[in-house]
Amino acid sequence: MTAATQEKMEFQAEVKQLLNLMIHSMYSNKEIFLRELISNSSDAIDKARYESLTRIEVLGEDKTFRIKVSADKEGKILRISDNGVGMTRQEIIQNIGTIASSGTKKFVEQLSGDQKKDMSLIGQFGVGFYSVFMVADKVVLTTKRLGSDEPAMRWESAGDGSYTLEEAEKQDRGTELEIHIKEDEKEFLEDYRIRSIIRKYSEYITHPITLVTTPDAENKEAKEEVLNDKPPIWRRSKSDITKEQYEEFYKHLSYDEDTPLAWTHNQVEGALEYTTLLYIPGKAPFDLYNPEKSNGLNLYVKRVFIMNDCKELLPSYLRFARGIVDSEDLPLNVSREILQKNAVIQKINKAATKKVLQLLETMSKEEKDKYQKFWKEFGNVIKEGFHMNWENLDELKRLIRFESNKTAAGEYVGLEEYVVRMKAEQKDIYYISGETRGAVEHSPHLEVFKSKDIEVLYLIDPIDEWVVQSLADFDGKKLLNVAKGDLDLGELTKEEKKSQKQAEGKYKKFMKDFEEKTGDLLKEVRVTTRLTESPCCLVADETDMGANMERILKMANQKVTASKRILEINPDHAIMQSLRKMYDADPANPKLKDWYGLLVDQALLAEGSEIKDPAGYVSKVNGFLTDMLAKG
Repeated sequence: MTAATQEKMEFQAEVKQLLNLMIHSMYSNKEIFLRELISNSSDAIDKARYESLTRIEVLGEDKTFRIKVSADKEGKILRISDNGVGMTRQEIIQNIGTIASSGTKKFVEQLSGDQKKDMSLIGQFGVGFYSVFMVADKVVLTTKRLGSDEPAMRWESAGDGSYTLEEAEKQDRGTELEIHIKEDEKEFLEDYRIRSIIRKYSEYITHPITLVTTPDAENKEAKEEVLNDKPPIWRRSKSDITKEQYEEFYKHLSYDEDTPLAWTHNQVEGALEYTTLLYIPGKAPFDLYNPEKSNGLNLYVKRVFIMNDCKELLPSYLRFARGIVDSEDLPLNVSREILQKNAVIQKINKAATKKVLQLLETMSKEEKDKYQKFWKEFGNVIKEGFHMNWENLDELKRLIRFESNKTAAGEYVGLEEYVVRMKAEQKDIYYISGETRGAVEHSPHLEVFKSKDIEVLYLIDPIDEWVVQSLADFDGKKLLNVAKGDLDLGELTKEEKKSQKQAEGKYKKFMKDFEEKTGDLLKEVRVTTRLTESPCCLVADETDMGANMERILKMANQKVTASKRILEINPDHAIMQSLRKMYDADPANPKLKDWYGLLVDQALLAEGSEIKDPAGYVSKVNGFLTDMLAKG
């Protein structure tokens, strides 16, 4: 393709918006452009090496992978080259001309103008290439695809919304970048500046990065200096690695500008030999709940990169973890299909899972503020483990946290802490489930617990209904739903039980009439000890589905057969006492049925459930109000 047939093409709208941000950037941290471009070169080499595992012949004579950086001060050009996989014409258009994935499009939507936040997003969303336009007024990219018969291609853009494509003269595989540096950004052409940036950000790239130093008065000839000649950090002794180095490697690995909450570094020798370096991030990524998202661990074999996001290395409920696994026992040409059934991987998965859970448990005990932060970000992901990992159920029970009537909103308590502060006479752990904290903390089911100063856990996330099915007990104590079954607080309600027995005799006929006149609506009407302020409440039988679970399933368009509820009445409440007197005076009084229906509807509303006949409810209320006003 000649200049006459050179194609001019437009960037996608999202790319134009991104380029505009970069070109007019006032960010002081412009040096990250070099980090991003070297990271891209490293990825390209990883792909080439992976493709060559099954087709070694495609590499030809050039089997040593490398990244080379050089600066032409006179021409104001910074050059970066690699002998990685390269790109075809179509791949250039897909990788540079457009932002294809929905996740990457979200990058543009999430830009805030905050320097630190936006710079962090650049790496996380995989759009780092465009950061070069913070320092360049023109970029020329020449590339040839590994194993392809297509000619090399030359791509050029000034970041003005368009780019050109044409065939180029390049015989060897890989990509070369010519970055024409802006007049006021010439510091990035200085060897010392390039060297410091690469050593700061790219020390952990596993392929050699060489800087071709510029000749000067002392050195008449250009020299190649390897800038990352140390062993990978995970291969070094833990005693030789500083806290700052661990944190910097995490940033390199995750594109997260914030430091991790914790990490664990383990080198295992014996029947299996492998190394793990696992991190707990401080903030959830944007795609944490993407069903196609795997976990963030990278797999190496004998220090050779195999793949990122290897989902076989950790269960999905620990997908927030970042880090690497480097095995000595896997073949270099291992594929994802092989990994799924590989015994070595399964053993590493089991051990890595234990390490992450132990790291979290240590944090929960020794750094409670950090763990509170972790739980706010990743708690619901951990909860997924309750129905997919019975082997580690005990560990998960110690990690889980809930809000309660003893915590402030947004603060949490663990089951161990709950047990420690239980009342001496208390034998069970109590919880209530609902849609929000506001809904549950005003529930009538909590009245006796408030009066007795008993802690009740708030299960206010939809997943909690499934979690509690695997959380039947802890430390020998049952977890009981305060809105299910016949409440028995043992010694804590000894006096109330005596009063309940007396009231059952007085209210026996009244309760039977209540049941009969509400038809099939209720399973039973009974006297309760759980109420101190409300006239009545609805509870589910011990074996029936709770109201909150019914609501969640209905919202998910699941067919739910509603179970009959039990109405519990407070015999000391003025309304119940007046109604019993009304019944005793005239069991046939037609107003009784309306009162019964009104109380059932109020009990439904109090627990956050829908009533079957809102118009009928309003009519009853209006009728009673009219009677009262007429008498008044």
